[in-house]
Amino acid sequence: MASTRAATNLLLLAMVVVVATADYYAQRQPYVPKPTTTYTSPVKTPYLPKSNPDMAIEGFILCKSGYKTYPIQGGKVKVVCPVVDSYGKLVAKVTISSYPTDLKGYFYFITYGLSHKVNNISSCKVKLESSPVFTCKTPTNVNKGVTGAPLSPDNSKFLSHDNLTLYTLEPFYFSSPVAPKPVY
Repeated sequence: MASTRAATNLLLLAMVVVVATADYYAQRQPYVPKPTTTYTSPVKTPYLPKSNPDMAIEGFILCKSGYKTYPIQGGKVKVVCPVVDSYGKLVAKVTISSYPTDLKGYFYFITYGLSHKVNNISSCKVKLESSPVFTCKTPTNVNKGVTGAPLSPDNSKFLSHDNLTLYTLEPFYFSSPVAPKPVY
């Protein structure tokens, strides 16, 4: 009888420990209130779906100052494409500015719907637009930075994972303003 009572006490003690342990761990979980209302932003932003990307353009913008060459952060290029009618007459020009270059002078931007507006992508030209560096603001025609580098199939490749054509251009250069030669 003593062993039965000891066994019963031990069983009750084990059940109390299990219940106490379960209660201890159950109380350790943080309380998270359930939301009763949903938040709606007061600002209405229209959803503007972008068409599929046609092409991307990449390259570098550098500064050539004397014998030194360094990248320009914040430089921009622009793409200028003529729009012609069915008779070949120039109707308009489409101009798209790039995003500013990064620390290394690298630019990369995607055009959306350009091939639908322009009949011949090869007639598009990429030109230097601006430089934020005060001492290096004069555009040069190295790699046709002033007259415009054409987008040709020679400098392009198709990226199947992005479903677009990537045009890679030679680096463009800005230079320091040239002081006028003295007249004697």
